[in-house]
Amino acid sequence: MNWLQLEFETNQTQAEELSELLGEFGAVSVSLTASSDEPLFDTQGQDENLEEEQGKDNNKKLWQKTRVIALLHPDSDLDIILVCLCDRIGAENIYQHKITSLEDKDWVTEFKVEHQPLYFSNRVCISPSWCDQPENNIPTLILDPGLAFGTGAHPTTALCIEWFSENDISNKVVIDYGCGSGILAMVAALLGARKVYAVDIDKEALQAAKDNIDRNRLTEIIVVEHVDECTLPVADILIANILMNPLKELASKFSKLTRTEGDIILSGLLHVQAKECLETYSASFNMDEPVFDSEWTRLHGIKK
Repeated sequence: MNWLQLEFETNQTQAEELSELLGEFGAVSVSLTASSDEPLFDTQGQDENLEEEQGKDNNKKLWQKTRVIALLHPDSDLDIILVCLCDRIGAENIYQHKITSLEDKDWVTEFKVEHQPLYFSNRVCISPSWCDQPENNIPTLILDPGLAFGTGAHPTTALCIEWFSENDISNKVVIDYGCGSGILAMVAALLGARKVYAVDIDKEALQAAKDNIDRNRLTEIIVVEHVDECTLPVADILIANILMNPLKELASKFSKLTRTEGDIILSGLLHVQAKECLETYSASFNMDEPVFDSEWTRLHGIKK
């Protein structure tokens, strides 16, 4: 039996409603993926207007442009479904759509095959729970992929993990500002950090981080708190994988939270944003040249 895949591009405001409507119209599964270039759930990276809107309607934070992909039975009447969707959420909110016929597969197995362990400088491994653990004693985090939080595959996260894996962070105090899933905090703990403070403004992110940290038995090293409800120490290393505007707004705060000659690592930036962010942080930090991965950037500096 062949399945029908119905794919839409919409905006972050309508994506969840569109997903729910597809479920009502008989979709076997619905997934949301990025259709624009920004990390998901980098909660400090949302601008103030967006946070305000999402606070009012309690919508989840999604990409500015979100791709909604639904799997439907082959006898589904797509013409009627499309008309109903356009009527319910507005044709102007569906930028484009595509219909594809898919052969039947074991979709669970297919998903698991696509998500395999990630290795960084042969010093740390990020592995889904269904994979065999490395036999070479590489420190390993168990982290299953999901919609909302990072697992190391996105270039911004990978760039940060690479910095940790290429530097000695033994016995250091680390702040992971905008922690999301807690992945960077956990990598720091695995690689020898003495204490790690994982903070965020999103309750779902904080709960995900707590669950992941508990699962990986790192609760004695990592403190997880809402950023407005904790007192942070001056850290040896501050890492923030968020977005351009909040990075600029937080520059003064980050300077105060980083000890003299301490390290700051910034990501969540597009290639074209590196220069502007470097200029902002050069007032308090001796900044290195940017490191790029595709269109994404990582910055590093030493506190003056």
